[in-house]
Amino acid sequence: MTKNVLVYARYSTDRQDDQSIETQLERCQATIAQHDWRLVDTLHDSAVSGTSYKRRPGIQQVLRRVERGGIDIVLCLSVDRLSRDVAHGAQIGKKLSYHDVEIWTARANARISDIEMHLSAVLSQETVEQGRYRTREGMRTTVQKGKAAGGIAYGYRVKQAYDERGDRIPGLREVADAEARIIIWIFEEYAKGRSPKDIAVELNSRVPAVPGPRGAKWRDTAIRGHVSRGTGILNNELYIGRVVWNRREYRKNPDSERRVARPNNQDEWVVSGQPELRIVSDALWSAVKKRQMEVEQSFSHTTTNRLNKAHRPQYLLSGILECAHCFGPYAIMAKDRYGCTNRQKKLPIDHLGGIVCTNSKTISRFELEERVVSAVPDNLLGADNLDRINRNIKAAVERGQQRALVEPEHLRGEIKTIETKQKAIGEKIAERLMAGHAAIPALDHMLDELEQQRLSLAAKLTSAPTTSTPAVSPPLNAGLLKGAIAAVKTMLSTRENGVEETWISITRQLVQKVVIAPSSGGKTAELTIHGRLAAILAAQEAWREVSCDLRHQQSSQFARIRFAGEFKSLADRTKFLHRCEALLAEREQQWMLLQVSVVAGAGFEPAAFRL
Repeated sequence: MTKNVLVYARYSTDRQDDQSIETQLERCQATIAQHDWRLVDTLHDSAVSGTSYKRRPGIQQVLRRVERGGIDIVLCLSVDRLSRDVAHGAQIGKKLSYHDVEIWTARANARISDIEMHLSAVLSQETVEQGRYRTREGMRTTVQKGKAAGGIAYGYRVKQAYDERGDRIPGLREVADAEARIIIWIFEEYAKGRSPKDIAVELNSRVPAVPGPRGAKWRDTAIRGHVSRGTGILNNELYIGRVVWNRREYRKNPDSERRVARPNNQDEWVVSGQPELRIVSDALWSAVKKRQMEVEQSFSHTTTNRLNKAHRPQYLLSGILECAHCFGPYAIMAKDRYGCTNRQKKLPIDHLGGIVCTNSKTISRFELEERVVSAVPDNLLGADNLDRINRNIKAAVERGQQRALVEPEHLRGEIKTIETKQKAIGEKIAERLMAGHAAIPALDHMLDELEQQRLSLAAKLTSAPTTSTPAVSPPLNAGLLKGAIAAVKTMLSTRENGVEETWISITRQLVQKVVIAPSSGGKTAELTIHGRLAAILAAQEAWREVSCDLRHQQSSQFARIRFAGEFKSLADRTKFLHRCEALLAEREQQWMLLQVSVVAGAGFEPAAFRL
């Protein structure tokens, strides 16, 4: 039977020359022709590391295409094209196996088993780690020789020097006089008492403007930096002829796949003196450090300054406020008042033509939160939705009981799979030792991890119930739900200090962001809510218009019947009015059920609602 094949190719920047996308696709197409398969689609990732997963759009497209069905084989040149990370490789393998999709490689011209993919990912990951280690040790040696191991800092340029053979000597740098004068001026102005924000504004306002690091606009953060991390213009020790390398190491967050900096112990730093690179005198450097200490001490005694992280309160709408003019963040500018941070810092905005944001409107935190919270409908979880909510709760309880019945068997299957992997890895270790190859620590680490997983699953199996006791969930009460919503609104609108995390979570499930702009008269702030709450409010606004039309139609019909003399008595007129009210109530219930069900099932809606 002809099989449907999805081809995936990838190259990372260090493999671009010898394994291009075209080469991989040609090899895969030859394999497809050999087996008389049918090519469905080709997907690829260009210049992306195989240690990434979420940040690889090509592999994500592969998995989504597999989920739609109709794919029998995912074909790639070699296993390391799919992944060079053990955890990611296992995740990809599980998803493909779940959809009954085989993994084939053109290099082996054969199907790849789970064990083979797992071992290949281990070897690839070990290769990557060894490469990182060698690179870092090479950088260490470069720094110890007095050369630059990375980018060139502001104030310096590449030095053109050549050896006896006429080849340029890499890693050398020298002072750039024009930038050095700017650095000295920044240090002097800060020591006199000017803030980094004012310094950045003046540099950007000069005619012609002074280009910042890497040619960008000057930002106060580029000047201020972080004292303990040695970042920023004011903290770069190279300006006093002292090179400090390896202050921090970078690790990839497994959830976000972004690099996160972590400080190293001071005994791991590599420090060397290069007096020829000095720009700032010791006296000026000491004056700046003295003022930094004074500023830090003043911040430590206040709870309102935003730079003091230790005392920074978490407010209800922090982080989801946006300026309508420059799209920048709104944050606390003065005590309990929000304002546009781009305007407050006087930063030029590129998409505004290089001018500073014109939105000068500030708003009290309490007014802002009260207006947003007051928009939450009292009947958000009213009686109209109770039947649906109770049905969902009952279904969830039943699913939990079913899982409890099959859980022991599922645990036994996972334990058996782990034992199979342990056996295969043990055989691989034995083969390498018999062949005289060096041991790979990653394989031993894998065995330890698998054993921990096996013991954890065995403990779960021991404690798993042998029978499932039927559970009955109490139905929700309409009055209880209305009381809960009222309590939440009261809590949010009357507090004085920070908000409990629970209430923040509830509100942020309804609100995606709030855009702030000055009103037409300029006296108040105009708020636009985005998210689920906006969709709910829009639905209620639409219902008000619909109900007005219905009431107008019924009033016209009542007047027509009365004029025609069809009402024989007061009872007839009363009956007609009651029937109209019943119809209106029925229509309202149908409308609101429809709107709430749409909002509840769609995540954050693109809808916006103006307050």
